[in-house]
Amino acid sequence: MEEKSKKDIIKSWLKERHNLVFLGIIILTILIGAYYFSLTKTQPLWWDESDYLAYAKNLAGYNVDWIVTKDHNSLFSYVVAIFFMLRFSETLTKFFVEFIPYVLVIVLVYLVARSMYKDKRIALISSLLFAVQWTVLFTAMRFQVEIPGLLFGMLSIYVFWKGYEKKEKIFGLINHNWAVPIAAVLSIITYSMRRGYFLFGAFLFLQMIISKNWKSLVKDKYNWIAAVISVLLIFIVEKFIFSAGIASVAGGYAHFDRAINFYPLQIFNLFFSNAGLGWASILLYLFWLGLIVILFKTIFSLGHIKKESNTELKSDIFVITSIIITLLFFILVLREPDKANFGEPRWYFPLLLGALICISKATTTISDYVIKYSSKYGKQIAAVLIIVLVGFGAYYEISSANSIIKNKIPSFEGIKQASLYLKDNANENDIILSVPEPQTEYYSEKHVINPNKWGYWERYNIPFEPFLDAIRNDTNVKYLLVSFSEPNHPEWMKKVAYANVNGQTVVASWEIPFMDTKVDFLNNIQDVKQSKSYGDLTFNLVGVKQDVFIYKIVRN
Repeated sequence: MEEKSKKDIIKSWLKERHNLVFLGIIILTILIGAYYFSLTKTQPLWWDESDYLAYAKNLAGYNVDWIVTKDHNSLFSYVVAIFFMLRFSETLTKFFVEFIPYVLVIVLVYLVARSMYKDKRIALISSLLFAVQWTVLFTAMRFQVEIPGLLFGMLSIYVFWKGYEKKEKIFGLINHNWAVPIAAVLSIITYSMRRGYFLFGAFLFLQMIISKNWKSLVKDKYNWIAAVISVLLIFIVEKFIFSAGIASVAGGYAHFDRAINFYPLQIFNLFFSNAGLGWASILLYLFWLGLIVILFKTIFSLGHIKKESNTELKSDIFVITSIIITLLFFILVLREPDKANFGEPRWYFPLLLGALICISKATTTISDYVIKYSSKYGKQIAAVLIIVLVGFGAYYEISSANSIIKNKIPSFEGIKQASLYLKDNANENDIILSVPEPQTEYYSEKHVINPNKWGYWERYNIPFEPFLDAIRNDTNVKYLLVSFSEPNHPEWMKKVAYANVNGQTVVASWEIPFMDTKVDFLNNIQDVKQSKSYGDLTFNLVGVKQDVFIYKIVRN
């Protein structure tokens, strides 16, 4: 009888047209994600990815002694370490820590928007656009902290809205009174994934202040429980997860000495513009229209914000708050001096839900206008209009994601292959000299030293003779990598020349001065020396992996 009841519930759910569309969006999300995951599952790690993962290998007990840099302190490394301890492959680990969270985030976007607005179209449009948004899709295909962070951030919003604002049971099981404590825990997990995502907790805190009076907030014991839990968890995270204090990290990012600028406002152009085609995506215009609609509606309803029944107005307030607070953080705190360097799109993910809801509201507003003023076939025309607007926008996002994902797949393949070569051919205690440090250490599982950080000399200006003396003083130093895909090599180690050919800047030559080696691409001439000695030290070329030269150091 119970089994039959479950079947009836499923059948009833599937009869609802909007539910079928949502199911289609999830299937589409899985198919799109699976396609790109199949292309990127073994792609080489970038510097920041390997910073997280090399530390994860260290935590998991591999022959790796890399310590994550202070900028990348994160619970993420500990999560990955668990999978490495269980001897999961890199691909399988990526599936669980990136692909699965990506799909779950899309589900949560729908559930959050569905809780915030009665119009189901807003939830459907927002979840679809979130799934195909090019920065989301690109980030989900790499080992980055943003997608796992978004998962817990969206969970915190869902719990807050379901329990605190709507007074409904959380996940159908937990009393709504526990919404704030649970949301606080989830917000701190988000913060522990990426410190900049403290914004999720700030959104919820401000929402409480805006939507309730101080007396009711102070009298609610569950708010005090949330406060105590938050203090304890933050202490634990700062003490045991992060290797550098918040003041140390903030000092490298907060720039109160710089002039305030509004470059971060360009994030919407970056999210929703197609620079490659020379015109903006329809989504950019819909965003600004939707934001204007929500702002005007909110301004004319300010006196009703704290009424319990006005949940849609509170939703609009949350959308505006999430966008404004995120922008203010980048405008007033980070203050990047260059409009070409106002941060990466993934840093702004906390405002993306609000931005996509603005797009959804604009689309549904236009649709409703068509229905209202069309005497015949209004609903059909409106439905087609929604499909066209969202379809064109989604197409731009997917095409942008497709281009950048595929173009970046071979990046740093040489470093990966050279490091794997050393994993198989170097001895366990051998030391490798390599400027791309965490990537080499992650793949080779050998100790790696960056020549620029070795000794007393000024960074990036290491003299050659002291470098040789340092090698002589440490007999475990056995290999040297010269990578042409990584910057910051000493000049005696690597030089790259460029030329203008038919109006295009191209690489003219590679040069490894200390080996008297040069590869002239313009004239197709290679002068690659296999060996060169400096007194008792000989550098032997033992392999070339794409743009990386592998030298073995032999002591005579």
